[in-house]
Amino acid sequence: MKIHPFIQGMVIDVRDIRRYLHQTPELGCQEVKTQAFIYRYLEELGFDKIIKIADTGIKAVMYAVNPKKTFAFRADMDALNINEENQLDYSSKISGRMHACGHDGHMTVLLGLAKLISQYKNHLTDNVVLLFQPAEESIGGAQRMIQENALIDPKVDMIFGLHMMPDIPEGKIGLNEGPIMAQTSEFNIEIIGKSSHGAMPQRGIDSIVASAHFITLIQSIITRYVDPFEKSLISIGHISGGERGNIIAERTIMEGMIRTFSDDVYFNIKNRILAILQGIEIGFSVVAHFKETAYYPVVSNDAYACKFLNSIIEETNIVKMKPLMIAEDFSFFQKAVPGAYFFLGCGNKLLDLEHPLHSNRFNFNEDVLLNGIEIYRRILNIM
Repeated sequence: MKIHPFIQGMVIDVRDIRRYLHQTPELGCQEVKTQAFIYRYLEELGFDKIIKIADTGIKAVMYAVNPKKTFAFRADMDALNINEENQLDYSSKISGRMHACGHDGHMTVLLGLAKLISQYKNHLTDNVVLLFQPAEESIGGAQRMIQENALIDPKVDMIFGLHMMPDIPEGKIGLNEGPIMAQTSEFNIEIIGKSSHGAMPQRGIDSIVASAHFITLIQSIITRYVDPFEKSLISIGHISGGERGNIIAERTIMEGMIRTFSDDVYFNIKNRILAILQGIEIGFSVVAHFKETAYYPVVSNDAYACKFLNSIIEETNIVKMKPLMIAEDFSFFQKAVPGAYFFLGCGNKLLDLEHPLHSNRFNFNEDVLLNGIEIYRRILNIM
């Protein structure tokens, strides 16, 4: 991809910003130092408006003199509860926290764009809104930003976002019109029985046994109650119950998720889970509580926004993506205004940079971030 000379000249700044952010990861709703760093950076660039939003997020605006439209660009800010295994000069300095999903790169792209905009402010024909969003990996910060007028004043006409992707080679862009990432529902289930001595099980109600039957039963939902041509899955990723090996477990907690590309399929699966839980309550004399802890709609790219991206990116650099089962709350922004989300290829086998997202070895070459800044430059048509 041909990079604008000004952006090429930012390579050292981009590297330094990304590595600073990588060393200082903060979890969702705790991005205080990250927010302060971004705020200071934007202040120095002379943005027209900088607002702290959704507690630890930021909305920054640069106005054009005679704007035709308003474009918004979003980056997520939060890190993950992961111990980094990379041995690097800029590895995470905080034990148990790591930018393992590329959010440090996403923020860096937006700050690089901010520097470009500051330099070429007089060239702007459209207003620009930069959104730094907290808590994408946990409770989801997009809805709260929208509720606090992230897309109003100025009213946003179109929004764009990107995500690092090690499955795509460096220099390539993953794009797809329509669904590109799944809807997700994350849930907790609590099964409550009755504790007793393990040698007298008849005096207790075993929540672990009831939970085991529940996990077995839900395996039939996808294979027997969902159209085989509909992409969907259910996973129970965590289970915890009991106190000791010789005590019947009174309480068991399960955590899981549903992923689909259809609201109808989602409600079908959810209702089947609730029906099975009712049966478990009756069959095992337990009490079951279901709580949905997070819900993100499908990330679906607007047709016009997608065609626009296709028109400004060389065809040889575009990889047509199949919809992925990963999820993103960028979908809430797309529910509010037209928008497109694309993947920034960062895979490099020779440099051992193909570790998957959320891996404790995930890393990328900062040079690829220039491609993200360049695409955003082309959207704004800054010459």
